[in-house]
Amino acid sequence: MFVSLALILLASGCSDQLKTYPVQGKVLFEDGSPVHVGIVELKSKDFPIQARGSIEKDGSFTLTTYQPGDGAVAGKHACVVVQFVVTEGMTAHRPSTIGVVAPKFASYSTSGLLVDITTDGSNQIELRVDGIQKQQPKEGEDHAHPFETKHSTDD
Repeated sequence: MFVSLALILLASGCSDQLKTYPVQGKVLFEDGSPVHVGIVELKSKDFPIQARGSIEKDGSFTLTTYQPGDGAVAGKHACVVVQFVVTEGMTAHRPSTIGVVAPKFASYSTSGLLVDITTDGSNQIELRVDGIQKQQPKEGEDHAHPFETKHSTDD
């Protein structure tokens, strides 16, 4: 009996999934340079559901809730930008802070990022974040580690 009911519900298209709307965007530092890596995650203010997307090298992302690229539910969302910077267990390792998003953007309670997803399909969002370093290097620009000092060879 239970199997028959389950098959009927499945065949009728009954689903507890909320309707989603396509969402694409870019994550940029305040100076306009793209964030090259990380994850964007939105948490709905109205429903217990989240959408997320990987940040591409050009700063772009596409959100997914249920199926790849399906977007997010309509309404207001809190937003975070998360990067994983591995430094544990690396003897004498001094990680570069270039291209690293300030840690406050990785927490819903401190990011301050809010997004409103609409039902009209115009969900192109731009997220502006601070970096640990205030000035991000331009493409192809040589840069020193922020904790290293340059030694002059001039006498």
